[in-house]
Amino acid sequence: MSERAFWKRMDWWLLGIVLCLQLSGLFALASATFLTGWSKVLRQGMWMGIGWVAFFFALWADPQQWARWATWIYWANIALLVLVLVVGHEQYGAQRWLRLGSVTVQPSEFAKAALIITLATFLTEQRERLRDGSLLWRSGLHIALPFALVFLQPDLGTSLVLIAIWLGGLFFAGVPVRSLMAVIVAGLCLFAFGWRKGIIKDYQKQRLLAFVDPYSRANREGYHIIQSQLAIGSGGMWGKGLFRGRMGKLGFVPAQHTDFIFTVVGEEGGFVWAAIVVGLFAALLARLLMIATESDHPLHAFLVVGIFCFFAAHITINIGMTLRLMPITGLPLPFFSAGGSNLVVCYFLLGIAQSVATRRRRWMFA
Repeated sequence: MSERAFWKRMDWWLLGIVLCLQLSGLFALASATFLTGWSKVLRQGMWMGIGWVAFFFALWADPQQWARWATWIYWANIALLVLVLVVGHEQYGAQRWLRLGSVTVQPSEFAKAALIITLATFLTEQRERLRDGSLLWRSGLHIALPFALVFLQPDLGTSLVLIAIWLGGLFFAGVPVRSLMAVIVAGLCLFAFGWRKGIIKDYQKQRLLAFVDPYSRANREGYHIIQSQLAIGSGGMWGKGLFRGRMGKLGFVPAQHTDFIFTVVGEEGGFVWAAIVVGLFAALLARLLMIATESDHPLHAFLVVGIFCFFAAHITINIGMTLRLMPITGLPLPFFSAGGSNLVVCYFLLGIAQSVATRRRRWMFA
């Protein structure tokens, strides 16, 4: 493929959407951290630069190469997750980070990208037996080890994203819906068992109970939910104006620069900015689906479907928890929440999607 043809086949709509989300996220983060200086914004800018390097690395790589490396990627991912449990840095009651000098990285974020690549490879290799009932259980064994290691950290939010990637890939592969529903029911039964036996941590139980009735725990676990709703609702139609929000700056909304950054959008930009952000995310997901359906190679399609599920899970859970539509699980909002690991993974995965876009069949004769 010539360089001119390569750039012509890029999905420029997808790239434009990402740039708009990136700019909007920087404004929201700058406002959320306004009173503490610009250090977090500058740090986020540094991670964005690293993210763009990851984007172009994935863009120029042939997607088939990821399949050739799948076994190595799978076991390297397992090794990192085990390392976290052994020597990981503990924070907020969870052991999820590895400290590298002054920088901390979260291997569970990289586990999402690893699962997307390895599951896509597995489904491609098994494409002749996608209707075979044993595929469900064999793919379940594929995800079981990374899921268990992430769950032990504990990181319930990332565990849910891994499940979403797995079920989304199986659905796209054509596994019968009744089989997927059976998996969901079995998962709920296991969750109930874990609740009764203490496998689910007490703070996780309290978050789920607070989701049902936050006002019964208004000064504890329900505080985040109540203040988040108040902040977003106070923005009205047009918002209070950038840098003029009070709920976060006065300390009423905890973790506003990370998990609850969407409250900045709702309070300072009102319904209008919130609707624009949600619309941009919806457009991002639509472009990913379009790339997947236009791909003429099963591996390419499965890769982009996994990326779609990754973003859909993060967006739905994060925005949903700020609006009390989902329990609090601590998942970052892509391109908005402060943090480097998730941001770099987002750019890397979008680089893979763009690499697939340059090889779509609609451009075969371009």
